Amino acid sequence: MADQSKVTADQPEPANLRFLRRLVTTLTATMILGLIAIFTVLVIRLQAPVQIFPKILELPNKTKVLSISRTPSELIIVDEKRNIYIMSRDGTKLLETFSIGQ
Repeated sequence: MADQSKVTADQPEPANLRFLRRLVTTLTATMILGLIAIFTVLVIRLQAPVQIFPKILELPNKTKVLSISRTPSELIIVDEKRNIYIMSRDGTKLLETFSIGQ
């Protein structure tokens, strides 16, 4: 075991250790910046509202909608009075109306 009085306090740092410390610091900074970029993109993407269904313009007044379904060519709407409305895909034109027997 070395005598403590013979060990100098300010020994130069080996080159490999200095390189390793700089490499770890650089990689840490890169990972932090990458995480910040990922969170920023997620926040920007999640704030944008996505409209799944268009605004429906042609339903009769005081219609209480129970469900809306979408097919490739039209919207299907069911109301509380058991009526089925077939509308154009953009919700501006009423194509057909069906009434389910009570």
